[in-house]
Amino acid sequence: MSFIKLLPLWLIAMALLSACTQTQNDEGENGSNQLGSEFSADQTAGYTCPMHPHYISTDPNGSCLICGMDLVAARGADEGVQDDQADQYVASNVAVATTITVDTGVTQTMGVRVGTATLTELSGTLGLFAVVEPNQRLETVSVARIEGWIDKLFIRAEGDQVSKGQMLYRVYSPAVLSAQKDYLNALKLGERQRILAVEQRLISMGMQQESLSSIKKNRKLIPSFVVYAESDGVVVSLSAREGDYIKPGSPIIRLQSYDSVWVVASVPEMDLPFVNIGSAAKMSFRSLPGETLTSRVDYIYPAMDTSTRTARVRFVVPNHRGELLAGAYASVNLEFDRGRRLSVPTEAVLHDSLGHRVILALGNGRFQSRIVNIGMSLDGRTEVVSGIEEGEAIVVSGQFMLDSEINLREGLSRFVPPMNRPAEKKDEYNKALNTELGPLSEVKLDSSTLTQFDHFVDAALYLHKSLSTNESINPNFIDPTIRLADALEPRFFGTELVVVLEQSKHALEAAQQAQSNRALEQSLGKLMSALAPWLLTGAPQHYRDLGLYLYLDIDSNRHWLQQKGQPKNPYGSTRWQLISWPKRPSETDTIAPVKHTIKIME
Repeated sequence: MSFIKLLPLWLIAMALLSACTQTQNDEGENGSNQLGSEFSADQTAGYTCPMHPHYISTDPNGSCLICGMDLVAARGADEGVQDDQADQYVASNVAVATTITVDTGVTQTMGVRVGTATLTELSGTLGLFAVVEPNQRLETVSVARIEGWIDKLFIRAEGDQVSKGQMLYRVYSPAVLSAQKDYLNALKLGERQRILAVEQRLISMGMQQESLSSIKKNRKLIPSFVVYAESDGVVVSLSAREGDYIKPGSPIIRLQSYDSVWVVASVPEMDLPFVNIGSAAKMSFRSLPGETLTSRVDYIYPAMDTSTRTARVRFVVPNHRGELLAGAYASVNLEFDRGRRLSVPTEAVLHDSLGHRVILALGNGRFQSRIVNIGMSLDGRTEVVSGIEEGEAIVVSGQFMLDSEINLREGLSRFVPPMNRPAEKKDEYNKALNTELGPLSEVKLDSSTLTQFDHFVDAALYLHKSLSTNESINPNFIDPTIRLADALEPRFFGTELVVVLEQSKHALEAAQQAQSNRALEQSLGKLMSALAPWLLTGAPQHYRDLGLYLYLDIDSNRHWLQQKGQPKNPYGSTRWQLISWPKRPSETDTIAPVKHTIKIME
């Protein structure tokens, strides 16, 4: 990472997009593995730097102006195919379950506790927050059907209580007068078909049965006909006044009945599986202290609120006394019963960017990681949809160390496939797995390897910059560094640097999947937790010479790295301290080296 002293932080972050590694093969020959190069299949012309692929030249014997490395041919289509095949090979090896054996004394020291996957009744009550809303089914609107004038308004203001059959307003319309004359002529002649046709015409103009009966009885024209309320309700909108000219389709009065109301609850996305149409619920209202009402789920709205990640669920509640006011708060206890489901203690489930898994206890000190699909969590139990069977033993506590050991073993096995491993290498491989790892202070890296390892430090700087500037990361920038970890691990079997590489890789994979700043903060914290032992006991003078500063967030006990400038805490706290670079490993007491103490027994 010597180029860090010469380049600004943004250029260091750009280098992550095309970070690459040079590894040595078994015979000691140097090779080049261009990880993360962005050249497509049709970009085969030109030469580029293995460490800085954004630098391109047409000189086959040239060197990089940034770091001085010899240029190599730009990546072509054939290499892309090889990389795809390599990715498929790694994926197929990851799927193979790895079993480890741990000494009984070690498991007792770790506090390993075992539970059982059992069928459990998953039923209970879901507490929800809700708001009272008007029942839209009880809303009516009086709309003008003809052109005319309102010459009398019997309802004067919003909030007036209206009863069914009550006069609302009176309308004068020349068109209605003309239709009334036709009606009287039809009545005089006694032509039944014509009478019915004219009646229908008057009804379509807005005249109601009361006015028609008056004309038929008195055989007189009604200059202005009255519009009556068709239902009880409260005036919630009054859009006209006396003397106003109206046109067909103009809303005049809107009535809302509150004989029943809707109670609309907000259900978190993760709790939606508990909710079904017809589910019973009990609810209480601040405006009705001491009273509890019952109802059932009437409707589940089909859209999710993207800002709160909640869904709306509707209940219909009687309100004959009118005590439930629109906008009032309510507390809803929704009852659910999912029946008997296979479940494990919630604390037994491990979560990471790859999904969910549990650690199986196979007996005689043997443990195995198993990927599972989970459902709901309730009262300390989590439903397991698939992945394990009833009665299988599950590690409930102490599983984190076991999972770390299994992941490490799987990581090592990727690079020495069991089916293709040379016989003369098998003993060496098993020895690496079954030997206590050497401390970081004894790991010596040449300048080339140290430069390669510094890409993980660059990644930490990149995540810090993203959090400090509130900018989203580009997952493609991190891919080359993740693949670099896979390439470096086989070279450091038997040392704690393998653990640093593996944990750093997992942290970066989580960063790629982060959907929020909080998730990105956690990924940065995990990455720094993996790197801190190496920074302080592996090569502290190297990073001091590069002008890097190591800080500790006191509240969360998480670290971050910065170059020169005002400290910017990515974890949001105002309490932090600067960590001094130790001159010698023996002076390091801020962070203890990673101690990989599990003894694997074959």
